[in-house]
Amino acid sequence: MSSAPIGVAVRPVVLALAPPAPGISRDTATPCLEMLGGSRLITRLLGTIEDLRLRDPLIVAERDAAPQLRDVLGPRPPVLAVEGGRSAALRAVLDHVDDELLLLHDAERALTPASVIHEVVSALGADVDAVVPVIALTDSVKEVREEGLRNIDRSTLTGMQSPRLLRREVLRRTLDGQAPAAPPRPGPDRFDEVLTAVEHGARVRTVPGSHAGFAVLDRLSLWQAQISLGLARDTSHRYGISRRG
Repeated sequence: MSSAPIGVAVRPVVLALAPPAPGISRDTATPCLEMLGGSRLITRLLGTIEDLRLRDPLIVAERDAAPQLRDVLGPRPPVLAVEGGRSAALRAVLDHVDDELLLLHDAERALTPASVIHEVVSALGADVDAVVPVIALTDSVKEVREEGLRNIDRSTLTGMQSPRLLRREVLRRTLDGQAPAAPPRPGPDRFDEVLTAVEHGARVRTVPGSHAGFAVLDRLSLWQAQISLGLARDTSHRYGISRRG
């Protein structure tokens, strides 16, 4: 990997929007503050961004989590407090910064390798509106129908990861085009900026993601993160759980 700066015009935005998770977030307001091998998840992600010599990121967090993030991270990087879920957070980002290229990274995907981030930033071209890393699905996927379950060909599906690189105007058009037909339902905000951008005709390029780019959101995924870093052993075979390749 080149030591030259990449993405000098790109503004990294770390979205720390996940709610506290039962079993891991005992004293933290969001999962990315969980300790992993002596450092917090978000600290690991910020270290990766710094190593790539990207610009200082903007941290975006729900209002309840923002004070704790500020206490942990100090005055840099800045933490923007928001309310209303992902779509509201992205609108706040557009109001807060004027950068033309935004690199959106979910804080809970803190183990994403630097090589994936580099590929995302490097893949943007004049004919592309957005770039997203993807990974092939390995789990069995079913479609629920009235008559029962139907198998879906996994080769036609993919899982999206972070970071997502979007042009500012594409993100703004995507948010402006989000016209809910009904009042927002209770529960988490399911808005996805890339899927919505595609629905509005955006040209999206994909690059290979990484199995390390999973989201750490609960006890199981925290255990998986510990295994990936060599901090724990996979003993699932002792309990009759089949192991996937």
